[in-house]
Amino acid sequence: EVPLNVGREKRLFTPTQRKALLLRDECCIKCGAPASRTQAHHLEHWIDGGATDLDNGCLLCTSCHHDVHDVHDSGWDVVMGFDRHPWLIPPATVDPRRRPLPAYNRRTLHLDSAA
Repeated sequence: EVPLNVGREKRLFTPTQRKALLLRDECCIKCGAPASRTQAHHLEHWIDGGATDLDNGCLLCTSCHHDVHDVHDSGWDVVMGFDRHPWLIPPATVDPRRRPLPAYNRRTLHLDSAA
């Protein structure tokens, strides 16, 4: 049995955790970049006490990872939903109401009328 939650024991996500993130997220949760170009991101940063656990992780490509960690505070946040999937909170400059967006692999297109 391989643990998927390592708490504060390790800073970096393990290979097994990364496989689990790949199964859940499939790609960068923000832009949809292929999983091969992603990094595991802590929602609550490890340095601030965040655990290295699936419920505190998601996949982000380098560019989107910088958006979330932007030192100039781009305003993008990632939270774990009650559905145990990551959700993006856009900055007010993108959506003044800051409505949560599902991860890229969970977005669906809704048409007003069926063909």
